[in-house]
Amino acid sequence: METELNRIPKEDYKTIEANSFSLNISNISDIINGFDYDFLTKHYQRRKLLENDPKRIKIEKENREFLKKYWKVYKLITYWYGYYLNEGIGGEKNMKEASDLFKQSADKNVPGAQLRYAFLLLKKNISKNDNEEFIKYLTQAADNGNYKA
Repeated sequence: METELNRIPKEDYKTIEANSFSLNISNISDIINGFDYDFLTKHYQRRKLLENDPKRIKIEKENREFLKKYWKVYKLITYWYGYYLNEGIGGEKNMKEASDLFKQSADKNVPGAQLRYAFLLLKKNISKNDNEEFIKYLTQAADNGNYKA
């Protein structure tokens, strides 16, 4: 029988162990289940509400707190925390931290993070080295199935 943890690639176990605040396996599974269901459900529900609706604001703040607390546990949570920081959802924008989080997720083969990190590189004063990195991450995103790349 497949569990939620079976969906985590084995190469990510070390990252989880190193960054999980001494969580045991059932805690990690609970966090990922909470992310898969609670966070994503709320994230998409909030989009149906008006921007200044108190319910939307509450959901965004709760989601951001969840992401802030658990971003080190799983590469998709890291990506989504970067997304919230990049877009200023549930709080202030933080482009520097978002860029760092996108890079971490991109280096773990999250296609959305690869694409977003590539385009954040374009926003900087692009040097030859940044240009090569832009092409590298954009290519990885395309190779990993991101249709926008």
